[in-house]
Amino acid sequence: MIKKWLFLAPITSKEEKMIKNVILLVLVLVLFNGSVFSQKENKPATNRFKNIKELLDYRYKGGFYSFEKTFLDNVSYTEQARKNCVIGIMIASFEVDCNGKQNFEKIKIKNPLHFGLDNQVSKFLNATQGHWNTCHDKKYTRFEIPIQFTMKGTKTNEDDAVLVLEGKNPGYVCTGDTVYLERAKKYLKKGKSKKAIKAIEILIKRNPYTTEYYDMLKQVLNTKKK
Repeated sequence: MIKKWLFLAPITSKEEKMIKNVILLVLVLVLFNGSVFSQKENKPATNRFKNIKELLDYRYKGGFYSFEKTFLDNVSYTEQARKNCVIGIMIASFEVDCNGKQNFEKIKIKNPLHFGLDNQVSKFLNATQGHWNTCHDKKYTRFEIPIQFTMKGTKTNEDDAVLVLEGKNPGYVCTGDTVYLERAKKYLKKGKSKKAIKAIEILIKRNPYTTEYYDMLKQVLNTKKK
């Protein structure tokens, strides 16, 4: 019935214009969504996660999700870290040779968060011993895993993390990244170097992959030299 009506009823110029506008709108939305999707896919964080996941799928028995389960089974927020609102991304760097043996001497915690959280991650890595597959090339022996510690309700960037642990807040919501960024910019503008550095250092702990924070720190240090 609808097709028959379309052939019998002539389309006015007004209706034709409206149809063209609808088609144009649909095309714009499709192109926009495609562009956004492409940008998301090309983000460094997305590529980093993909590379680490593929490596763990190959080397860890059971793959990435088994590695994640081992992490969640062995790591918890320390009470001291929770009470001090310690939030951030630490990077666990380690090696597992092609025979599946982990080199504990080469475990390094980059961007340490302290308050017992570094020890929690070391305990987790120890728990992975004996769960590694063999490999045929040395290039598959090195790992750098970004691990996010965050609190429930706190706004922080978790895009750059591969593993995430969310802890209960200490009775109130901890300060979000935006607040520290605003403080850093305010102190930088007023020439209050020490306070600016303190806020920037917290931001770097929150996310060591954000180049903006290092640029701000460099700006402060250059100002101090003058």
